[in-house]
Amino acid sequence: MSTWNYIQLSGYHNHPMANNNGVILEHRLVMAKYLKRMLKSTEIVHHINNNPRDNRIENLMLTNCSEHSSKHATRAKTIILVCAFCGEEFERRYRQVVTKIKYGQKDFYCNRSCMAKHFGGKRPKNAEIPQWSKGTAL
Repeated sequence: MSTWNYIQLSGYHNHPMANNNGVILEHRLVMAKYLKRMLKSTEIVHHINNNPRDNRIENLMLTNCSEHSSKHATRAKTIILVCAFCGEEFERRYRQVVTKIKYGQKDFYCNRSCMAKHFGGKRPKNAEIPQWSKGTAL
């Protein structure tokens, strides 16, 4: 078994997709048999359900490096908020909003301009400045 829990098959010393020890990754072999051709070194076999031991063809998808990276990229979860001053909807990172609510913030603003207008055009005193962000969660 490999570092990433992929199933490795040994004894493929003469196979063009095998490494120097005659080992080939099962998911690459399954995809090659399905396509009836050898895989290029630039082709990556992605496990759709992210289980590296599930090598059923319906769980495998052929991708390139950039597509594969984007499938595994972690994207920040966001939440839609409504500005406490102008009423416009805007987006913020979910974790940031939860933290600010945890520390008592109730109002959120779409930008600093709306926050300043909400406080009468003057910069609020430190005690009045929301400590963590801007707007009201939906």
